[in-house]
Parts: sequence; C-alpha cells; structure tokens
Amino acid sequence: MKNFIIILFSFFSLIIPLSSLYAETVDSMLIKLDEYLLHQNDYVQQKEKQINKWNSLYDKSISDEKRYEASINLFNEYKSFKYDSAYYYSHHALQLAQKLQNNGYIVESNNAIVFCLMSSGLFKEAFDRIKSIDINNTPLAQRISYYSLYSRLYYDIADYNHEAPFQQEYIKKGSIYTDSLISLIPETSLKWLYAVGQRQMKDYQYDACVLSFKTLLNKEGLDSRTEAIISSSLGWVYWLQGNKDFATNYLIRAAICDIRSATKETTALRVLASLLYERGDINRANNYVQIALDDANFYNARHRKIEIGSILPIIEKERFEIVNKQRKMLILGVVIFSFLIFLLLTTTIIIYRQMKKIRLARQTIMNHNLELQSINHQLSEVNKIKDEYIGYSFYLNSEYLNKMESLFKMINRKIKTQQYEDLRNSFKDSTLNKERDNMYASFDETFLKLFPGFITSYNKLFPQDEVAHSDNNSLTPEMRIFALIRLGISESERIAKFLNYSVHTINTYKTRVKNRSVISNDLFESKIMEIVAVKH
Repeated sequence: MKNFIIILFSFFSLIIPLSSLYAETVDSMLIKLDEYLLHQNDYVQQKEKQINKWNSLYDKSISDEKRYEASINLFNEYKSFKYDSAYYYSHHALQLAQKLQNNGYIVESNNAIVFCLMSSGLFKEAFDRIKSIDINNTPLAQRISYYSLYSRLYYDIADYNHEAPFQQEYIKKGSIYTDSLISLIPETSLKWLYAVGQRQMKDYQYDACVLSFKTLLNKEGLDSRTEAIISSSLGWVYWLQGNKDFATNYLIRAAICDIRSATKETTALRVLASLLYERGDINRANNYVQIALDDANFYNARHRKIEIGSILPIIEKERFEIVNKQRKMLILGVVIFSFLIFLLLTTTIIIYRQMKKIRLARQTIMNHNLELQSINHQLSEVNKIKDEYIGYSFYLNSEYLNKMESLFKMINRKIKTQQYEDLRNSFKDSTLNKERDNMYASFDETFLKLFPGFITSYNKLFPQDEVAHSDNNSLTPEMRIFALIRLGISESERIAKFLNYSVHTINTYKTRVKNRSVISNDLFESKIMEIVAVKH
C-alpha cells in the first residue's frame, strides 16, 4: 500500500509543474543568487527582529510555562542560525522542563540539545545525550522528533565519515530509525514524504528519491528551511547521477532558501562552490566557499569548517593560478603595449625626419626652381640679346661688305688712273672716326631697344648732382662701359678693344663711376645686372 502511494505521488509530481525558478537557466539563477547574497544581511535583520520579539515575550513571562515556551522558540530561531545561543536556550528550556516536571518538555528540550550538538559537529556528545533520552510515555510529536534526530545523526556521521565499513554501518542504523519514523507519521504527509525520500537516497534508489522529493516540493505550506533541505538533497542526488546542470539548479535554489531563512548551518553553498569549480567558474566558486566558511564560523559548525577546508585550498590554488595567468597576460600586454608605443614613437620620429627631409627637399626644389626661373630669365634675356645683335651683326656685316666693295672699286679706279694723291687723301682719320661714331650710335640704339629703362635705372645709382646727362637715344662713354657689362662682357680687355680705349682707361672709368655712386663699389655691378630687359 505504501509503495503504491509513493508511485502515485511520484506520477503526479511529473505532471505538476514545478516553480518557475526551475525553468530558468543556471546563469540567470546564479545572477539571482548573487543578488540575494548582496542582501543577505536584510534577512539576518529580520531573523534578529523575530529573536528580539521572543526575548521580549520571555522577559514579560510571569510563569515557568510561558518562559519555557519562549525559551524553546528562541532555540528554534537560533538552532540553524547560531550554535552558542541555541545551545544556551536548549539547556535553559531543559531546566524549566525539569522544574515543571513535564516529561514531554524534557524530551523536547533534550532533543533540542542533541540537535545543537549534532549541528555543531559534536557527534559523540550528541550520541551520549540522545541515548540518555527516555521517550516512554511521551507525546507522539516528541517521539517523531526523537526518531528523526536519531536518523539524521547516523546519516550525518556517515556523510562525515566516508571510511568503509563504518559509513555503511551508520547508514544501516540510520535507516532503522527512519523506518521507525515512517511508521509513526501519517502517510502522504510532508514529514512522511521527506522520510521516505531520505530512506530512498541512502539506499541509492536515486530515481525514486528524486520523484519523492519533487512531489514534496510541489506541496503547499513548505517553509524556506524545509525547501532548502529538500532542494539541497535533490542537488546532491543529481550530482551523484552525473546531471550537474540539474544539481546546480537545485543547489542554487537551496542556497537562496537558506539566505531567506537566515540559515547559517548549511551545506548548499559549499557543494555549489564545488560544482562551479568543476564548471570553471573559479571566481564565483571562491566567493561562495568563502561565504560558506563565514557562515560556518558564525554558527560554529566544526564539521562544516573541516568540509570547507578540504575544498577551499583547491579553489584558492586554482584562483591563484588564474590570477597569476592574468598577471602574466597583463605583463605581456604591458610589454606588447610598450613595444607598440616604442614602435609608434620610432615610426613618428622616422616620419618626422622624413617629413623634415621632404620639407628640405621641397625647399631645395623650390630654390632650384627659382634658380631655374632666374636662369631661364637670363637665357631668355641672352636669347633676346643674341637675336637682336645677330640681326645687328648681319646688318653691319652687310653694310661693311658694301663699303669694302665701294672702297675696293675706288682704290682700283684711282690706281688705274694713277691718282695716288687722291687715294692717300681718302684714308683720313676723320673718316675712320666718323665710322666708329656710327658704330657706337648703332650699338646705343640696339642696346636701348633691349634695355629701354637702362639710362633711368643707371642714373638712380648716383646722387642728383652726379647724374650723368644723356639723351634717351645715346649712351655716354661711361654708360657704354656698363652697358657692355650688362650684356655679359665683363673683361676690361674686350671692353677696351670695342671702345678703342686702353685697359687702364677702362678701369679708371669704372673706378670713377663707382666712387660717385650712392651704393658700395662691390654692389654696383650687381645692381647694373639687375636692370631688366624689355619683355617681348
């Protein structure tokens, strides 16, 4: 009959939807758990308010009966919150129960003491105390509590002591008390379903255990502490079955329920930290195991400290290795970044130097262009002078040939007629001088065509009273010297031959002119060269 009822409830547990919490992903539930952990002090404050309420009722109590009631309720508030206070109020309740000579109260307060010793990891003391309890002629509720404690005591020491064959012996003895408990509880009640699930879990009937616990979770009226215990048990079973996602899911729910009930004597967060360590979530695992250790220290649960101590160094070592890797990566990143900065600076310097070279090259090119423009201008000017004087030379040569031809004819005629005196008179100095003056006049005319502003520019180089007077169509002998220099004939010998002067005379003219100028002698000829020819 009992097995039929278990199967029936297990079937309904499959079709009844669980809380929406289980439909969430592990990552979203971990975020929710982190939020609860941030506000866990709020739930602790709620717990302390409830404790203060019972303390106030105890202070106001005028009878031992009321004081016992307040003491046992204070124990219930402290039993999973703080060992020292729970232990104190359980002993105080026992003293009041003995004073009242109430056997039910005595068993209840002794059960409370056993719970404190068991939760703190004092298993020997817990066994000694529970063996001394006489449950004959006690209310059913106290006997149920007694068998439940005895069952859990053996199961807890079996979990704590993993050595064979002791573990199996403890489980067998715990199952005996569980069977006694099941026989006392109404079938399908919450306590009955929990006891059946515990028995199945210890007998390695994991599938049946999961169905029983899920059925229990769908029951109404579960308090946060009971929900945490069931969810933690389901998480443990799923872990043993290898379903780590479900295990993580239920352990997160258990941890959240522990926070809401301000429970410090808990295993869910520690087991969850181990699972997260296996998943590679080292930082969160380290955070959770540290919180679990703080809770164990707060409650003073000795066996929980030992259990946490077995996993904490492993997680810490892994976290240290991760931090060390991150540090190495950071150092590598800094080195690479520094190298890139160095490379950037080097490249910037190279680019700057190249740009500087380019600017210098551009300036050099610009200067060369200016020089080329100046040279081109000079060449253009030279070409114009050349063209002008080539035409002038052709004209002079042609005129000279005509004159020579007339001269040869005249000489030939005079010789034939023996007019020697007339021939001699034909070659007078005046005739040569006249020819030379004509040559100078032609030169002046041609030059002033090329440099129409020469006379004006030349006169600007002298004081007003030293200006050389000349009409606009002819040059003075001094001007003619510097006109030849402007044409590029700078040798005094060539100038002297052209003007029919001695070299000394040419140099004297040049020195005298420069001395009269308003500018230094060294710059005079360069100023002459700056006089611009006419543009065509």
